[in-house]
Amino acid sequence: MGFGNPSAERAAIERTYEDTATVTRTAPQTGANNITKSVPSVVYSAIICALSQSGSDKSQQTKAQNKIEYDAVIFLPPTLSILPGDKIALKRFGRYSPDSPIIYDFEVVGRPAVYPTHQEVKVKDGDLS
Repeated sequence: MGFGNPSAERAAIERTYEDTATVTRTAPQTGANNITKSVPSVVYSAIICALSQSGSDKSQQTKAQNKIEYDAVIFLPPTLSILPGDKIALKRFGRYSPDSPIIYDFEVVGRPAVYPTHQEVKVKDGDLS
């Protein structure tokens, strides 16, 4: 494989991905009595991806609680439309071990950097409520 063939390069990169993700987005839904409320809906599921936890870690342990807060990057296919505020539930090693209990919940911050072979989605872990 030589450089300059984005589809071949993308296939090679995606062979290294070992995680799976589900992306949800809040959308308005009108219910009874014409009351509109925001509800999360699944936009994409079972997406092959890769997590990079090399971001800054601001986690703290106090006597009362363990506060987890760090930045990370998720590598996804370039064809997906990921928006700021989307939620991503990532199953670590989910591609090879679907029963893996290691699940992370992230929120997308900023706009993804999209390239012909992949996109880099900056996410934040921590208090997502």
